[in-house]
Amino acid sequence: MNPLKRFKWLVERGLHLGGYGCTDTETLLFEYVQGELPEPTRRKLDRHLADCPGCVRYVSSYRKTIQATHDHGCPKAEIPREMQRRLHDFIRQNPNLR
Repeated sequence: MNPLKRFKWLVERGLHLGGYGCTDTETLLFEYVQGELPEPTRRKLDRHLADCPGCVRYVSSYRKTIQATHDHGCPKAEIPREMQRRLHDFIRQNPNLR
């Protein structure tokens, strides 16, 4: 962590009395939205969100982006058999890419 980010993190820790801050919201966002955080971590982040309208907007925007991607993204398409065969051949011939 660079010195400026470290300083910001330390200031947030002080302001939030050792709880989570805005930087933690950014770091833990994916796991939080997916419901994959351990319970103690989720509770600490929930406490931060209860007092931080900016982070609540950030999480809401992230959730809306995920939903829009699901609603308007490319539909799932079957990979043609010939393409599947070529892909398998390529992977088999290039084991170092795994």
